[in-house]
Amino acid sequence: MTGFGSAHIDCPSGRLGLEIRSVNSRFFELHPRLPDEFRWAESLLRDRVSSQIARGKIELRLSLSRTESTLSMTRISQPGLQSAVRLAHEIRQEHPDIASFSVHELLKLPGVLVEPQLGQQEWAALLDGLVTGALEQLSKNRIAEGEKLGQVINERLQQIQKLCSSAKNQIPQAIASQQHRLAEKFREALASAAHDAVDSVKLAALEERIRQETAVYGLRIDIAEELDRLSAHLTAAAAALQSPPKSGSGIGKRLDFLTQEMNREANTLGSKAASIELSTISIEMKLLIEQIREQVQNLE
Repeated sequence: MTGFGSAHIDCPSGRLGLEIRSVNSRFFELHPRLPDEFRWAESLLRDRVSSQIARGKIELRLSLSRTESTLSMTRISQPGLQSAVRLAHEIRQEHPDIASFSVHELLKLPGVLVEPQLGQQEWAALLDGLVTGALEQLSKNRIAEGEKLGQVINERLQQIQKLCSSAKNQIPQAIASQQHRLAEKFREALASAAHDAVDSVKLAALEERIRQETAVYGLRIDIAEELDRLSAHLTAAAAALQSPPKSGSGIGKRLDFLTQEMNREANTLGSKAASIELSTISIEMKLLIEQIREQVQNLE
């Protein structure tokens, strides 16, 4: 699921900022972009984010910018400055054609400026607060998107349920049509095989054979169980969408499993289809189930 969250906090070393972006992905992927001085915090941030997000490709960007308050607390290290000036003087003696160092260039040399320093535990506490704020904002965006996706999935579930009802209504007509076709075939076969008139005994035997073949055919194309199971899966999916979100509830994975089961039943309906109408219904079901499956890949 997509979303964006950010948070900033002022600290003695400057302004610390965190941005978290997420895009759709079936699995959890975290791509942190951290300044070199914060490489130690990568595992901490990974654990913190993964505890709240189960799916999605996550980009995490941490930044530290110097502020006016930071400059006011920055001091010049006299030993460091003297060492830098001495080195600059020695370089000028050996290479007089080199331009003189500016004050700005001197200040950028290591050890010249002494900035406020925080311990790792202090940084960890600041980062924890930043992650909390950014994840809250990100969560709001993802919940809003999840509600929209839930509406789309619910519409598809209702369409499949209507197809189930239509399939149930088609079964008696399919059996009756097959009964009529069987009766015509048996009568034609009996008429061509016998030169004498069809007597009542043969007619009774013919009717009994028709009933037997129709019963066998009815059992073969009986899709009531498949339709019942499919309806149960649809009900379970709708209930999962209506359940309140919980940490680690795995609604997306639950729906992913249900769509697999729905597709299994739809395939069985297609293999048992006794008419063009039932075959068409099975195809429409599978198309809708595939649309649901694509959406639930993005849900947690």
